[in-house]
Amino acid sequence: MLNKNRNTILIVIFAVVVAIFLWSQFGTQNESNYRTVLAQFDTTGVDQVHIFPAAGAPDFTLSRSGNHWIIKSSDGKQYAADPKLVKNTIDLLNGTKVKRVASQNTADHEKFAITNDKGTRVEIKAGGKELANLILGKFDYIQPKNAQPDASGRQPQGEMIFYAALPGEPTVYVVDGQVGFGVGKDVNSFRDKTLTNIDKSNISEVTMETPGQKTDRLVKDGNRWLFNDQIADSAKVAQYLSRVSRQNGSKFAEVNEVSSLPLVNAVKIKGEDFDEVVIQSFQQDSVNFLVTSTQNAEAVFLDNGNKLLDRFMEDGEFFLKAK
Repeated sequence: MLNKNRNTILIVIFAVVVAIFLWSQFGTQNESNYRTVLAQFDTTGVDQVHIFPAAGAPDFTLSRSGNHWIIKSSDGKQYAADPKLVKNTIDLLNGTKVKRVASQNTADHEKFAITNDKGTRVEIKAGGKELANLILGKFDYIQPKNAQPDASGRQPQGEMIFYAALPGEPTVYVVDGQVGFGVGKDVNSFRDKTLTNIDKSNISEVTMETPGQKTDRLVKDGNRWLFNDQIADSAKVAQYLSRVSRQNGSKFAEVNEVSSLPLVNAVKIKGEDFDEVVIQSFQQDSVNFLVTSTQNAEAVFLDNGNKLLDRFMEDGEFFLKAK
């Protein structure tokens, strides 16, 4: 009888231990077993970022070549990438922290856009070795629980999030919204948008030309500047040089040849320690203009209303002091 009771007690103890173990491993309410970070790697060796956008858009690869990054699209096109944008993406994905678990059910992947046709998958490699592989799903904004202003009158802020998962795993995680927004969804989002990138202190001459109409010249003469041989307002010149020395385009035009189009404006910037930079604007139609720069020769920018070149074009009314 004693042995029978002892066996019963041992069975009960064993069952309790097993139950505790199973609950600790698979309990649906225990998030301590889930990942706290989705990607963690050494960024110094990263030489490839492969992005598979949502909705069947062409995938593309960011590949490092020395100090430069190149975009290679699946349709065979190749462009220069902006290294700052690539670095920002890598840094955002590295150490992607999990805020909480949204679901453990694969059936919910569709709802959270964690699928091949709705999610954006990102692979990061170094020397052919995979460092990270994750899927970014849909964006969501969580309203603050209390909409009333605090004691100082500040309105409570909501929470911007993205849903994310690792390929082949059922769990859907919630991550900070900046992670999702930091990953470009197409080739153009990583392309170099530079029109001019010049140290303004090295500029010595700017020529602004409207073919068939006029050509204006801003020239450094010792410690002063001359606009068409007249002394220019130094404050206006400083303002102008700050503006034209750092300019980016915005929207890329899907054209390769522009030289056959009418030339509307041309700006030439000369100086020390850089090659002459030529920015040109060509008229595509009654509304749209195409802008090129020798500092980013492969890019053609679409410019509605010639507003982009207007940043470079100024006249005597701007540069010369009122008499």
